[in-house]
Amino acid sequence: MIKFKSCLLYLLVFIFFLSSISYGQPITNAQIVTEKQTEFTGNLLKFKVLCEGSNMQYKWSILKDSCVIYTKDYSESNMFEYPVTSEGIYYVGVSIKDVEGNIVTCESQKVSVVDKIKIETPKVEVEPTKVKTAEEIEIENVQAYVNETKKLTSQTDRLIWVDTAKNMVYIFKGKSKEWQLEKKMVCTDGKDSTPTIKGDFSVKSRAPWLISYSGKVRAKYKVNFYGNYYFHSILFNSKGTRVVDSRLGKSLSHGCIRLSVEDAKWIYDYIPDKTAVHIS
Repeated sequence: MIKFKSCLLYLLVFIFFLSSISYGQPITNAQIVTEKQTEFTGNLLKFKVLCEGSNMQYKWSILKDSCVIYTKDYSESNMFEYPVTSEGIYYVGVSIKDVEGNIVTCESQKVSVVDKIKIETPKVEVEPTKVKTAEEIEIENVQAYVNETKKLTSQTDRLIWVDTAKNMVYIFKGKSKEWQLEKKMVCTDGKDSTPTIKGDFSVKSRAPWLISYSGKVRAKYKVNFYGNYYFHSILFNSKGTRVVDSRLGKSLSHGCIRLSVEDAKWIYDYIPDKTAVHIS
């Protein structure tokens, strides 16, 4: 009878231990809430990230006119405040990391910061200057890079620029000196020990799957642009049934350009062979 009671006690303790284990939930539905879309100099910009998940940490960066002006390292705070002292277009980006190292990124809406004195005492005779949004400035900059700085050409009506410094892929449509930005995609490029090749290349072939040399992982929608370098999706297990590495916006691949499944499929479907690929 004593043995039975002891075994029962051990069983109850074991069940309690199992029930106390917490498993991390994946990060989903991430978005940033912006308190205001217009603010005055001297005030605080306030942002809050909303998402589903557990045991998450947040790394905040604030940008003014598309340039990073301050970055706060990872912390448990899902709120961010920043005092603004000058006019401009501001917005924040946040990297959300769970206990397994998976990272999801998102950006806030743009906030226009203006001088209160200028608003209160406008000069009627002067036309107010239109303030460009951060998105408009970014589009102007990337189009100037491919059209004026690099004067890039392509054998098709599409052009791809991979900016490894920003972990971004830009897709253009048009022709030489008249390229217009069509899409932009967050990517993961090669790590320091296996960097992504730099230079000018072109799309050569494609296939539904890319299988790793070890056979342990695979990726969807591979599009080759040079040697063993491809655009492809985030990584799946060996059977292609489950995502095993969804990290984007990093430099950690073996040299290929990883994209979300949706973005990889878009390139697979819409970018023809012989399309120019510029990597910097």
